[in-house]
Amino acid sequence: MISSTASQYLPVQLVGADPTPEYLESNHHPDLHQTINTFAATIIYSDSSSVNLPLLSPFHHMDIVASCNGIVCVSNGDAYDISLLNPLTIMSKQLPHLDPPDDVPTAIDVVFGFDSASLDYKVLRIVYQREEDINNYKFVGVIALHLYSLNQDSWREIQVPDVLPTFVNYPCCPVLRSGPVLDGVLYLEGLNEIVTFDLHNELFQVFPFPSFIQTRKSNVFDFQGSVSVLACGGDNEISLWTMESVSGQTLWNKIFTFNHGLEIDWVFLYLGAKQFVGNTEFGPVLYDYGRKVTTYIGLPSQSFLTRFLLHTESLLSPEGFERVQES
Repeated sequence: MISSTASQYLPVQLVGADPTPEYLESNHHPDLHQTINTFAATIIYSDSSSVNLPLLSPFHHMDIVASCNGIVCVSNGDAYDISLLNPLTIMSKQLPHLDPPDDVPTAIDVVFGFDSASLDYKVLRIVYQREEDINNYKFVGVIALHLYSLNQDSWREIQVPDVLPTFVNYPCCPVLRSGPVLDGVLYLEGLNEIVTFDLHNELFQVFPFPSFIQTRKSNVFDFQGSVSVLACGGDNEISLWTMESVSGQTLWNKIFTFNHGLEIDWVFLYLGAKQFVGNTEFGPVLYDYGRKVTTYIGLPSQSFLTRFLLHTESLLSPEGFERVQES
């Protein structure tokens, strides 16, 4: 059983920040200045009142993959070191190592979700072969899939389905980014498509973005239980679209349109209570679409944000987790 508090937080990945004292209390993290110039995982309280660093020192160099039911998945750049951790209980588990193929140039994505049917945390490792043609277009094809089960504490290779496309002109990873998990289905965000992975039945589906979503203005996120994106249409209006499946057909529904005064470059997620988390040229913001109020989040203005994730604290300590030894 998962025991959660009512508090929700926003883990953020930062690169190259130079913090000023008014943003941080000294007891949050004494060696922030040394670690934040590589990768630092920052949690922002949902009331935007303070900044904290939840990731313990052994994980400062790692990238946040996703957060699910209080467990955070982190990975290093080549997806060799992957860990699951609970920042609240200071417990973690390092996953068994998998070596990359030696004979082909590869890139690797890591995605993470919770299989509600078998009550199991699962990590999917997607291995791509990279090629370039004479016009310098990059073709990225999936050559291997490895699925980790926390219940089994092991990896196994699963078949690469024909439905997965060759991703064209992808300059770098992530090719597919870990998105929301709804009803046991993990939604993966591509440049031109959403790829779904049923965590229990291990089935993939691919849903290209429709033509009327001309310029995407957000990550793929969960809006009140529906997979959603913000997009700018031909009229330059920014609208919220949700993807629904009805009688086997995929439908996109326009929920509402933002006012023309909205000055947000990119929206990361929907926090709830009518608030979106986005980014502007002046820094990250909370935008209340009901009151049409923008509140700036207290992060260093020169921070380079790579993503926000919604995280709910939990006292969950799965079997195999061990106390983290701070360095």
